[in-house]
Amino acid sequence: MGNLLADLTAFVLLIGITAYSTAGGADFGAGIWDLLAGSRSALGREARELIDHAMAPVWEVNNVWLVLSIVVCWTAFPQLFQAIFSSLYPLFGIALIGLVLRGAFFAFRHVADEPRAHRAADLVFGVSSVITPFFFAAALGAIASGQVGLHGPTTSVLQACFNPMSIAFGAVSVAATAFTGASFLVGDARRYGATELVAYFRLRAFASAAVLVVTGTVALGAIWLQAPELARRMLLGPGTPFALVTMVLVPVVALLLWRSRFVFYRLLTIAAVGSLVFAWGFAQSPDLLPGKLTIEQAAAPQGTEILLVVVTLGVVLVIGPAMAFLYYLDQRGVLESPEA
Repeated sequence: MGNLLADLTAFVLLIGITAYSTAGGADFGAGIWDLLAGSRSALGREARELIDHAMAPVWEVNNVWLVLSIVVCWTAFPQLFQAIFSSLYPLFGIALIGLVLRGAFFAFRHVADEPRAHRAADLVFGVSSVITPFFFAAALGAIASGQVGLHGPTTSVLQACFNPMSIAFGAVSVAATAFTGASFLVGDARRYGATELVAYFRLRAFASAAVLVVTGTVALGAIWLQAPELARRMLLGPGTPFALVTMVLVPVVALLLWRSRFVFYRLLTIAAVGSLVFAWGFAQSPDLLPGKLTIEQAAAPQGTEILLVVVTLGVVLVIGPAMAFLYYLDQRGVLESPEA
């Protein structure tokens, strides 16, 4: 019973991380393209306007997945929470600063009347959209590298935070969020009948898919050098099916968009990025800290786990339908349009 509950809560934690990587990734990706859109060309300004209206209804709700993941981590696996935050606080600190600045300046740019202030708000929002997913994913890479111990880093804090695997995970995260954001913005442009922006974001989705393939390949090399057992389990073990799904679906989405076949491409994008997270999670399982802490060893007392499962189920039943309805209304274009 204890092992089953521990495995179930670990799976809930993985689901929370995956949901934040996909749903939140679409918003972070939109912010990346906002940063790269520029303000001098008319098409760039139109792209920014579309991004603004596409993000406005749902950008805050995606942080529910981050809160869920943090709460599950510290409640179900307190040893893990203590170990990673005492070792990787620079990464989490920068990511959270980026998250706060991103939200604040997304709001500020709506009330900035002076052009210079508006440009500054745009810049901070865009840069924060790169920083936040990079450093959150870098923390996962640092954990996977095996340099986080039970009572602090096995090396220095700086080396634990910034090593080949943490940097590789961060780069893949930025590429994946850019890919997700471009794919969803194609759908938003189509929904609003912005033909030029459909072509604009189709090209960026194709380019970011290529970048994701390259960065993913480089990341596999970094994993193979620093954590060969994890790489083996990703390619020839529990993570293999998910790694294969990502390897197949990213080119498939790119091909569909390149050929203007707008069929299931957003669902396939979610599946591709979500499978990437699953490939890492299942390959590392049953370890939470590779070689140092397993799911069973880190699990909270059984009573705590039971209560957490009940509370999580309640959250899913109450919040899940509301979030699903919000996403449905947003994708139907009911909430807001660029002409509003």
